[in-house]
Amino acid sequence: MKTRLLLFLFLLLALVIFSSDARANSSTSVLITAVYYDPFILGEASEAVQLQNTGNSSVTIGSWTLTDGEGAVSFPADVMLNPGQKIWVSQSAVAFQSEFGFLPDYEYGGNTDPTVPDMNGSALSFANAGDEVILQDDTEALIDAIVYGNDLLGASDWVGMAVHPYKIGSGATEGQMLHRKMQEADGKPVPDTNTRADWAQDPNDPQLGKRVLYPGWRLDEFFQTTKTLENATIKFCVAPDHLYNCVRDEINAATKSIAVEIYSFDNANLVDLLIGKLNGGVKVSLLLDGGALENQGKWACQQIEAHGGECWLMASKPQSNIHKRYDNLHAKWMVVDGQRALIGTENLSGDGMPADDKRDGTFGSRGGYLITTSPTIVAAVQATWNRDFDSAHLFDVRRWGTNTDDFPPLGFVPNYKDGGNTYPIRFPNPFTASGAFSIELLQCPENCLRQSDALLGLIQRARAGDTLDVEELYEYPFWGIGASNAMRDPNVRLEAYIAAARRGAHVRILLDSFFDVRSNPRSNYSTCLYVNGFDSQYDIQCRLGNPTGQGIHSKMVLLRHGGTGFVHLGSINGSETASKLNRELATQVESLAAFNYLENVFEYDWATTRFAPHRQFLPFLLRR
Repeated sequence: MKTRLLLFLFLLLALVIFSSDARANSSTSVLITAVYYDPFILGEASEAVQLQNTGNSSVTIGSWTLTDGEGAVSFPADVMLNPGQKIWVSQSAVAFQSEFGFLPDYEYGGNTDPTVPDMNGSALSFANAGDEVILQDDTEALIDAIVYGNDLLGASDWVGMAVHPYKIGSGATEGQMLHRKMQEADGKPVPDTNTRADWAQDPNDPQLGKRVLYPGWRLDEFFQTTKTLENATIKFCVAPDHLYNCVRDEINAATKSIAVEIYSFDNANLVDLLIGKLNGGVKVSLLLDGGALENQGKWACQQIEAHGGECWLMASKPQSNIHKRYDNLHAKWMVVDGQRALIGTENLSGDGMPADDKRDGTFGSRGGYLITTSPTIVAAVQATWNRDFDSAHLFDVRRWGTNTDDFPPLGFVPNYKDGGNTYPIRFPNPFTASGAFSIELLQCPENCLRQSDALLGLIQRARAGDTLDVEELYEYPFWGIGASNAMRDPNVRLEAYIAAARRGAHVRILLDSFFDVRSNPRSNYSTCLYVNGFDSQYDIQCRLGNPTGQGIHSKMVLLRHGGTGFVHLGSINGSETASKLNRELATQVESLAAFNYLENVFEYDWATTRFAPHRQFLPFLLRR
């Protein structure tokens, strides 16, 4: 009896090993890496699945099958996936292209485009409420599977709860692509565990999880930040002290072209400068956020167009199946003559760029810009423009003037008044230097929350003896939706600042008080209450201020690390939407001299206020 039992266990183990080997031989390197199951467009014909060969050898997937348990479609014979290669298969190639901006590799719902190969079988139709997607090889052996939406569904290659779309701010669950977490070093999927922990919508992972992805994003192309160490000039300009002059000088120096991608444009003085360049033969192109276009911005576009320039808008048009890629086109940058990039915190407005005579002071918002000639950074910014401004393939970009609401009211008179005299300028001249500089360009939503570099990687360098200073428009005390908290939905940026203090760094956080609403649970006031609760344990303090009259609009992080310094500057605010839904741009420059210059700005702003909110405990309140 004992012998029979041992023989049975041996045969069972052999069967398991054989089955595992058979699956491995079929290829465990090919994975389902994305599923687009609930498209924005009516009819949902753009439903799609992405496959990737994550291995180091080519894999033949001819006659392999994709199924949802109802329909099943197979690849043509002899289809090969090269190492690292990703392919998209969609119900309709034409519908897919209308949302993604490029054609899929295969289609399975009919021959909508003769250049796209067809799959064979009964077309898949993914249920929005939940379904399964299963990949089988030509022997019907299971290769990979994902279960989404309905936790009661299952698959033999799936363990535990289904994958659910991540709910974030105003980001829709409709139109989300479920996609795998990617390793920062090489962009490959994290090791497959056949659970929802493999997927970027994982609600339990604040680092690689809690992410979204929508059609039109370029996650693969911009997955890594751009880093360079090369000879260049750098110039840091400060708002409101002299930023207008910096931008004015760059516009005046243009000889060929000016490309601008920015949230809003309503500075009438800069409009006049651009018109002057247009009249001189310089090409001027603007891409603005259509949702931020107010009357002064409409007038600005009207004037640019009237003088031969181009003003384009990124905007939704749901009735035409057009959905805006980003929640906000919030980046603030300009490329001049293809040789100089301006990247910063301020819109082209009178708040951050007042044009008044500064000799009697001014009035505006605190912020800044980096201007650089770094060829690598300029090229990377231009590449972002090329993708965002792809009006030939992505229909959320349209020319100003194509809607009746694009025009300012009849008889509209632009406002040229800006500035004031309540803030005596402290920094009349920009910081300028030439030499070999290490510069990193980061972009949201693709790469700004990376852990190994970008902002979080920079903060992780902070140790005992280092100084970390943060000056921002706002930094939420927590992320997530509704009445959440820092434990359940941590703001990973804010927690990184606190962790730096825990490691012994001297940390100061200065947030805006001008626009802040204290009753809001995500207010800067609430953030300071939370941060200052740690000041008895660590060297950290949070204050609220308004040093220049029109609020702090900056998004700046300064790190003094050992014998060097770093400057992070750009458009990224401290909300989850900014990092995960918006188009944002920021730079990180290593330069002790630049750090010292902007540290002086921070020190002045820090000294203008002593308001550091603390919680008032009951025993204290009862004292008389």
